[in-house]
Amino acid sequence: MTLPMENDPDFWTQIMTLREPAYSEPTEDDVLALQDDIFEAVQRMASAISLRDQDYRAAGVRPAPAAVVASPDYQLATLHALRQAEGVIETFAATSAKNAGHTGASYTKLGAAWGITRQSARLKWPDAARKPGARPVELDIAGGRATVTQLSDDDGYVWEATAENGVTEHGQEPYGSIAEAAAHAGAFLQRHAYDPSATHGDCTEPHRDSKGEYVDCDGQPV
Repeated sequence: MTLPMENDPDFWTQIMTLREPAYSEPTEDDVLALQDDIFEAVQRMASAISLRDQDYRAAGVRPAPAAVVASPDYQLATLHALRQAEGVIETFAATSAKNAGHTGASYTKLGAAWGITRQSARLKWPDAARKPGARPVELDIAGGRATVTQLSDDDGYVWEATAENGVTEHGQEPYGSIAEAAAHAGAFLQRHAYDPSATHGDCTEPHRDSKGEYVDCDGQPV
């Protein structure tokens, strides 16, 4: 296989083209090495935040007696350090999912990489996999704003919105057309406007005209 080099005219085209398969499964040694790295990082933080360990350091006792790690409070410090590690991993995962999705990876592939289903991946990272080059459509309705995005692999359209009263939401499943997604987003924004007594304030579902096409509350196409 010829590897793309930076002086090749189509270097970026090749680099940004999704490979299949994208990765190989880690070996047992790979997993063990990762476990060791995570263990060491967590132990460093646990030692740094443990009040018992801090007391020994303040007294000039370095390192602290080995038995200190068996204390319940030190184990709580370790548990809290693990929680911080989990948060960092989730942040990194969301970034990687968004970077992969915005450059062509589908929710099927994102889910496979994380060990979950396509539907679960969509719920976990609702704005990750959008069609490359597709421009989001923004809607301003009832004092709120919604964004409709086309998913990669022509997998439909999703929406996310922030209503006038500050409530946020996103579609749980993709819709077959941009109009259908926009209609559901619009119904959400109407439902969460500040003034429920306002015109159309009681709308909870999208409207359709006599031909079955989605329309707004005033009957105009969306």
